[in-house]
Formats: sequence, C-alpha cells, structure tokens
Amino acid sequence: MMPYEGLRRASLLLGSTLTVMAGAIISPALPEISRAFSHLPDAELLSKLILTLPALFIALLAPVAGYLLDWSGRRYVLFFSLVLYAVAGTTGAYLSNIYLILVGRAFLGMSVGALMTAIVTLIGDYYEGNLRSTVMGYQAAFASAGGLVFISAGGVLADIHWRYPFLIYAVSLIILAMALVSVYEPIRVKPAGKVALPGKTLLRMVPARVFWVYAIAFFSFAVFYMIPVQMPFMLSSLEGVTNTRIGIAIASMNITAVTMAFNYARIRRRLDFPYIMSLVYLLVALGYIIIGVSDSYGLMVFGILVCGLGFGMQMANVNLWLVNLAPAEIRGTLVGYLNTCIFMGMFFSPILLQPLVMMTSLYQSFILVAGILLIIAGVLTWSKKTGCWNEQGISTGGS
Repeated sequence: MMPYEGLRRASLLLGSTLTVMAGAIISPALPEISRAFSHLPDAELLSKLILTLPALFIALLAPVAGYLLDWSGRRYVLFFSLVLYAVAGTTGAYLSNIYLILVGRAFLGMSVGALMTAIVTLIGDYYEGNLRSTVMGYQAAFASAGGLVFISAGGVLADIHWRYPFLIYAVSLIILAMALVSVYEPIRVKPAGKVALPGKTLLRMVPARVFWVYAIAFFSFAVFYMIPVQMPFMLSSLEGVTNTRIGIAIASMNITAVTMAFNYARIRRRLDFPYIMSLVYLLVALGYIIIGVSDSYGLMVFGILVCGLGFGMQMANVNLWLVNLAPAEIRGTLVGYLNTCIFMGMFFSPILLQPLVMMTSLYQSFILVAGILLIIAGVLTWSKKTGCWNEQGISTGGS
C-alpha cells in the first residue's frame, strides 16, 4: 500500500463533496438574490443563471480538463482546480455587479469540471475490481453528503444575508492542503501525448458503446436538476417557508442518497448497469409523482426523500459504467466527455422543462416527467432481457 492511503482517499472523497451540487449551494438564496437585483430586467432569470451557469462551463471545459489529465498528468489539474474553486466560488460574497458574479460562476464551473474529472479518473487509476465499485459508491455518497451539509448551511446563511452562502466555497483550500501531501501521479498511466497510437485518432478510439452512457447521463441529470432549480420557487410559495427550510428540503434528498450510494457496491454485485438505471428511474418517478400532487411542505420533503433513493445510485452507476468501458490511456478524456453530458443536462434542465410548464403547470410537469421516466425504465429493462445489453451493460449494437 502506498503511503498516506487514508489521507489520499479522504482527499478524493472530500473533494467529491465540492462537485455535483456545487452550483446548488446557493440554491436557497435564489429568491433573495432575485429580490436584491429586482431593479434589473429579467432579475429572476439572472438569479437562476447564477445557479445553472457553472453547469454550462463545466460541460464546455470538462473535455479540456480530461485531455490535460491524460496529456500532462492528474495531480496538477487537481491542485489548480481546488485553488480556482475557492477564488471563483467566493466572488458572490463581495461583488455587487450581478454580471461580474456570473463571470465568477463561469470560472467556478471550469474548476468543478476539472475537479470532478480528476477525482473520477484518479479513482479509476488507483483502484480495480470490487474495490473500485466500492470507492466509486463512496465517491457518490460523499458528493451527496456535500449537498446535504452545504445546501443546508447555505439555507441558514441565506437567512442572514444572501451573500454568505458564497463563503462556503473556500472549503476547497482545506482539501487542497490534504491533497498536496497525499495525492501522487499514478505510475501506470502514461500521458497520452507520449503514447503511440498508430492509425487511430482520439475519436476513433472511443468505443461506440460509450455513447449510450453519455446519452443516459445527459437525460438523467437533466431530470435530477429539476429539484435544485425548480423546488425553491415551489417551496417559497408555501406559507411560512423560510430560506432555511428551503435549504433543508432540497438537502434532504441527500439523506437517502447517501444511504443508497454507500450500498451501491452491493447493488452492483446483484444488478447490471441497465437494471440499476431502471431502478433509479422508478424511484425518481415515484418521488416526482408525490411532489406533483403535494400541497404541503412535509409531503414535498417526503417526495424529495424518495427521489434521493434513486439519485443516490445514479452518479456512481454512470461513472463506474464509463470507467469500466474506457481504455486506460484515454480514461481522463472520456470521463471529461461524460462530465460534459452530465452538466449539459443540468444546464438545459430548466430550458427543457419550460415547454411542459407552459402547457400545464410546474406541479404537473413533475408528473409528466415521472411518466417519461417510467417508460424509459421499462425500455431499459426490456432491452436488457432481450439481449440488447450484455452482462457488462454494453450495447450489443455497439462496436
């Protein structure tokens, strides 16, 4: 065992708390931010962009981060992303111009894309077999736990002032200190720039079956981000619901998500990747139906908790699915593309939902999305049973 194994694993797992829900840390403050800039046209849209803009830049820059991971190595990308995370994330605490805050959120997205890609790639490099499944499950659990802790804290701080939740991003500097001591460059991974790949371009090296994972990731996280984007406005319309209660409600999803993520390795030993995604969609559909018919804070929270049961398996499943398919020499690049799909899904979530809301209502849109999830769950289950996927969750139609 390499020195500092415990500290190294802690660095990767705690770093994961900074990733998926990074934008949503300020979710409870959205109504207050909207009111603070109400003198500007489209203040509500601008406040929502503060939440979703990082996802766009994560999506755009994650492939670049993945390429740098393969070409120049893992460590320095990880270290730089942790520094940029703190610098860019805290801009909302002291900048008064909402457009400059949006610039800071763009840089935050760049840092998250690099950080998330580096962590998943390093887990793929350091671990194999069942241990890889276990650590990947823990990674998803810590990401969910970060949402629970940081979004709840964001709600409490937003009740003091809308600027205070932005200070949470400085936590990355603590993780940077841990990583500087413990994270090493995997010896067996050679930079792709120094590897001879005769007769093959990078695109031709990507297995066709990987694109199924990318499509599933995009859709799954577009559905996932309905909660942090839409729920603050649904909850704030209820009588007596404060920013703290909004933060607790959204963060409560991570209570059940953590439990499922910690048990992901056990589930994976019994179910193949497509079956796990079917289970994810069934659980989220049930939660969205509950949310769609609810008329009280308690019932909405219950629906969010049910959703967490599905979302707790989602991140680990798509990450492990991709890592198992990716050739080691371009693993960082392919993980970068995966993160592009994940965060493009998050960014486009409110855009894709808007037609449903305009045709019906925000509550009914959750029910309609639940119906779509049930249909796709059925298709995945049917396709697996009829042999469209092999035992590794690989499409038999791919190369």
